[in-house]
Amino acid sequence: MAIDTSGKWWRGTDFHDLTEYVKRLTAEGYPAEHVVQAVCRCGQTRFRLRVDPDEGCAQRICATCGAAAFIGDSDDYWEDAEPKLVRCPYKHTVFEVGVGFSMRDPHEVKWVTVGYRCATCGVLGSPVDWKIDYSPSNHLLTLV
Repeated sequence: MAIDTSGKWWRGTDFHDLTEYVKRLTAEGYPAEHVVQAVCRCGQTRFRLRVDPDEGCAQRICATCGAAAFIGDSDDYWEDAEPKLVRCPYKHTVFEVGVGFSMRDPHEVKWVTVGYRCATCGVLGSPVDWKIDYSPSNHLLTLV
């Protein structure tokens, strides 16, 4: 499908739209070369998100089984974080999640951008992003 940009909030209908949104969002700064879909160990792709933009960290909680997982290196910063539950502009809290990775070179992550598509209304958003300033960092591509 294609992103609907006609209203106040951009909307998408599937994960491909979320991927396109994250790539457009990051194009002027640190372009996301990879956008990886979050998939729970139970196989589901709908999550609640808790984020702290100041600390640069995020956690996803499966809407089906309740399993929680940190995104990227978020567990390193979570103790100092004050995470808030993400809500779309219409107050919905269940999302498809895509994590965009901007690369320093083919093997090192430079920037992480968390994007969402609301499972109820399709609104696209990005509640948090953060810089990665250490290496090795390629393992972060699997921590979605």
